[in-house]
Amino acid sequence: MQKQARRRGERQVGRVVPWWLLAGAGVLTQLLTMASGIMAARMLGAEGRGQVVLVATLAVMGSQLTLGGSLPNAITKQLAERGVTARDGLRGLVLRWFPLGLLAGGLGGALMLYFEWDVDGPTKYGLALGVVVMAIQAMASRILVGAMLGEGSNPVHIALTGVLPQAAVVVVVGTALSFGVRWNALELMSVTVICTGLVLVARLRVLALPTGRPEDRLNGLELARLARRTHFGSVGPIDGLAIDRTLVGALLGNVQLGLYSAAFAIGGLASILGACLGMVALPRVAFLQKDPEAEAHFVRGWLLLSTLLLGVVVAGLEAVTEPVIRLTFGADFVGATACARWILVGSGLLGFRRVLIAVLQGRDRGRLPSVVELALTPVVVLGVVLAAAANSLVGVGITMTAVGAASCLVLGLAVARSSATGGLSSASEPRAADTPLV
Repeated sequence: MQKQARRRGERQVGRVVPWWLLAGAGVLTQLLTMASGIMAARMLGAEGRGQVVLVATLAVMGSQLTLGGSLPNAITKQLAERGVTARDGLRGLVLRWFPLGLLAGGLGGALMLYFEWDVDGPTKYGLALGVVVMAIQAMASRILVGAMLGEGSNPVHIALTGVLPQAAVVVVVGTALSFGVRWNALELMSVTVICTGLVLVARLRVLALPTGRPEDRLNGLELARLARRTHFGSVGPIDGLAIDRTLVGALLGNVQLGLYSAAFAIGGLASILGACLGMVALPRVAFLQKDPEAEAHFVRGWLLLSTLLLGVVVAGLEAVTEPVIRLTFGADFVGATACARWILVGSGLLGFRRVLIAVLQGRDRGRLPSVVELALTPVVVLGVVLAAAANSLVGVGITMTAVGAASCLVLGLAVARSSATGGLSSASEPRAADTPLV
């Protein structure tokens, strides 16, 4: 039995995930997210929709700052480089990470209480608890997908892991709407938590069986060092921490946040496509480090493909932004159209920068993206604060576009100047010739 499991594990490791399948699943997930957002907007109105968005935003922030940030990418890279399965590589490590995840979720819940302190009754406490649970679910989902990518799981299984939670939410909420059910923000959030939790538990079954080799276990300290070195590049605080949405909600209120969420939902298609292209690129670039010529060929082709795909998506959505918002979210959200047009361009640029970050991380050049993200995040904060002072959602969109262009410029130059490591491990220091880049 052990030999059979070992053979199965070895067959899975090293499998190349088709970009179109994962990217298509990412786009489908975003479409389902838009659909659930549309139904939530019609069920709750702008005020309730803003509350739900704030819960999700704080949960994502808590996840990205801790276990859901750079750790999944570090897991993907090390599993792909070493050619081991997730159950072997992560044996005994997951339980050690749980207290940190719970702490991060608790801090997000505390922020929710602060923002919603004027809300009467127990609703604010329920929303705060929802932040904690959704943050832990977001961490678990990211780690699970990172593990599946690293071990080369069945591409269909990887795709379904992202699609199924949102599909379940859409089915349940859509059925409720068809029967005239009207939930409040807390009830809708509870339905989302239950659907997501059930799907994630079921998806654990698709990980490859363990081979039983003790030497396959990843070194926890080495994994932590890699995660720390690439943390801000993986998190992408420019857009990955939802700083813009948090500030819009805090400075302009839930109604404006509801409008901004509609604009962000349109642009999210480009963001999720870029993120998926980066997810596929990272394990492939890491795997090809021992063959610099093949790696350079892959990177050139991948960047060209990413540019074309993101360009087509952004241009296509720009042409139909206003009618899409009107027909989906409703006439009350048409005011978000001008902001959505800027957000679309910014999302395309920020999505492409995810691909550039993945290439640099695969080449063990993960420090530079982190430096770039840290340098540009204060620009995002300043731009959103100034836009809020002018009561301008369009100003927020312009800020995100400008920051996206700056990050692509710097990271693109870094990719052009770097090259494959020739087989250096993830813990290795950069080569002398590449030192200025990191």
